[in-house]
Amino acid sequence: MLDRLGEWKTFSDQVEKHVTEYTIPQYQNEDDQADQVGAWTAEDCKKAMERYINRFGKGARGSVEALRDMLKVAHYAQLCYDKLKAELDEQDVYK
Repeated sequence: MLDRLGEWKTFSDQVEKHVTEYTIPQYQNEDDQADQVGAWTAEDCKKAMERYINRFGKGARGSVEALRDMLKVAHYAQLCYDKLKAELDEQDVYK
């Protein structure tokens, strides 16, 4: 039997580690200025997701980086969701 929620929680733990251990140290400015993604639109986030999705299956960077790319896609999907929600002046889909 599939455990979709358990699988999601395991995956979301990996996304959280990616954000805290990779994204924040690499992209957050030390002087506490807003990061570049702060100024992006939902469309910009979509384009970033597409960039990593398009690398899928090429194997040029190895298996660990292929997995990391999927974590990046998930993180950009979350950013895209939040930005689209703000652009549309909407609330979360499920309350």
